[in-house]
Amino acid sequence: MLVRPLLPLLILTTAFGCSSSNSSGSGYTPTTDTSDLCTTPLAPNEPLCSTAFGDTAWAGSHRASYAQGSSPLPGPVDGETTTSEHLVLPGAGVPVIASFSAPYEDGGRVAWSTVTGLDAAIVKVDHETFEIIDWYVPREREDDPPTFTLGLSGAYTAVDAQNRFIAGRTRFVSFFGDSVEGDRSSPIELKKRIFMPDEVFCNEDDVIAGMSLTYDGHLAFATELGNLFVISPDADPDNLGDVPVVSTNENCATVDEADLEIVSNSVAVDENGGIYLLTSAAMYRFDWDGSTLTQAWRAAYESAEEAPSPIRLGPGSGSTPSLMGTNAADDRFVVITDGQALMNLVLFWRDAVPDDWEPIAPGKDPRIACEIPVDFGTGATVAISEQSVAVRGYAAVVVNDLLTDPTINPPTMLALGAIAQNLVSALEGGIPEKAPFGLERIDWDPETRTCSTTWANSEISVPNGIPSISQASGLVYGAGQREGQWGLEGLDFATGESRVWVEAGPGTCPGDSTGIAAALPGVSDVLELVPDSCENSVYAATTVGPDGMVYQGTLNGMTRYVPDAAEALSASSQAATGIDQALDLLARSESDAPSSISERDYLRRALVQLVATQAVALDGGLGDIATLAAIAMESLDAAVAALDAGEPHDVHVQAARDALSPL
Repeated sequence: MLVRPLLPLLILTTAFGCSSSNSSGSGYTPTTDTSDLCTTPLAPNEPLCSTAFGDTAWAGSHRASYAQGSSPLPGPVDGETTTSEHLVLPGAGVPVIASFSAPYEDGGRVAWSTVTGLDAAIVKVDHETFEIIDWYVPREREDDPPTFTLGLSGAYTAVDAQNRFIAGRTRFVSFFGDSVEGDRSSPIELKKRIFMPDEVFCNEDDVIAGMSLTYDGHLAFATELGNLFVISPDADPDNLGDVPVVSTNENCATVDEADLEIVSNSVAVDENGGIYLLTSAAMYRFDWDGSTLTQAWRAAYESAEEAPSPIRLGPGSGSTPSLMGTNAADDRFVVITDGQALMNLVLFWRDAVPDDWEPIAPGKDPRIACEIPVDFGTGATVAISEQSVAVRGYAAVVVNDLLTDPTINPPTMLALGAIAQNLVSALEGGIPEKAPFGLERIDWDPETRTCSTTWANSEISVPNGIPSISQASGLVYGAGQREGQWGLEGLDFATGESRVWVEAGPGTCPGDSTGIAAALPGVSDVLELVPDSCENSVYAATTVGPDGMVYQGTLNGMTRYVPDAAEALSASSQAATGIDQALDLLARSESDAPSSISERDYLRRALVQLVATQAVALDGGLGDIATLAAIAMESLDAAVAALDAGEPHDVHVQAARDALSPL
């Protein structure tokens, strides 16, 4: 058994707490009820937490609503003291994204994932032991299982505040949970399944592509043929009612599919009701007000007529939109890579375009704030990424997915032809002579209002996996290969230099793995060249999990990287960030900008952040900060009480601000 020292208590008690009192037993305890709120982790550049996701380290696709693929939590920082552990799945497929539950009463967690493959399985893994708790195959467990489609549908998922694992697959939404409430070791139970009406889809061939949770707790789904719909988390499968739906394709049911805008990724959501959907032709923002969806804006982006690489999962961009800018005063963008042969990183103003802004070039949509080629420092004329852009602060990190001399399967009319080609391309990422190389960091400068490259590393290969960023460790993680050996790459977020390399296992695929090869043309030929491909990431995400561990989906398995120890951000850094977050929330409470969060809840959220800040300060011996946080909390208690009574409360908010501003 691997024995690891206990991690700093701060990771568990202050990063994701949901309590309205500090755990130290001293300091100020607010009288305002905040038990229904979440705590935004005390880390720089953190998006406002969403109560829809609850208390979890990595709640779903690209972590959470902002889809940044970055975490405040630490990961491995020393390859010599980090070990890899591999879990073989009972069936064939790829667990694309590991999503973590909230802690159970005993402090343990589980990791959930859908598995793309013929079984349409759901896997539930114990984080403590890294053992499979249950493997749920609908055709084996249900009397009347639905029909599933192979492909993207079902890859994007979420764990909500009720600790339910939610997956939108094909044309239905399934909610899974523990068969014994509160018992993480109990088998998977299908809690409910909602079959969506035909009206939310473009046509009879349309299926669900991506999903996320809105800040008011609703579920937002994008379909492959460009529709967006929203349902309540408490929706009754037998009485669904009217479902709000909008489309990126006018008269989509009657238009030739070749002329439709296609969606091949998921969506991002912000706290102001914005839902960001990327099609093969344009970036969209739709606004959700709690009952209706309306299109706020559309901005076209550049794209090649034909995909420049067979690793692409669809036409146009390969990105799920990532949101940049987390404070109210920040420049706020939605970030993608475009679909050109030499891709660009593109930033779109996600709120109102500044009055003094001029288009970056004649004919460009004024909503485009930045468009910069990404060549990974090589001067290449062709480069693409199928992965979403990892974002932290004003920094964006892109990986190269362009294979050298890729194998192109013969044209086929078979429905599985595109899936087969994608898998062939993913497997060839493990062949050193064909594997893509390169990562690049590009930053937005709010002073010059331009983008520029901070660093480019053309020596590292992250062939097909979704990268992630750890704020605490200052690293960019990805599933890499070196001379055909798969493992965990860790690049310095500031410089791009390699700091961590941890070899995975040999990648041997045990048992009879010919099921995939038999079903998908061309796959068996590649597996003859690289038979040990079960550490290949095959488009799966690298997720920063609890306890300093990094999880990685692989072909027919799951790997995690376990450090001997992990170090959270310092108490002083967390406390300083908590003060900044509280001040930002106070500014939001007085803003006229549209928001799905009320003035009262912004004030209560400021209280929550100050509770966490006070706890960190007291534990870290930062008495002055704890004292001023307590003074501010007392003023905010008074502000909420006055607001509830219909009395003037501004003076109390200002008193809280005055207490915090010197810090």
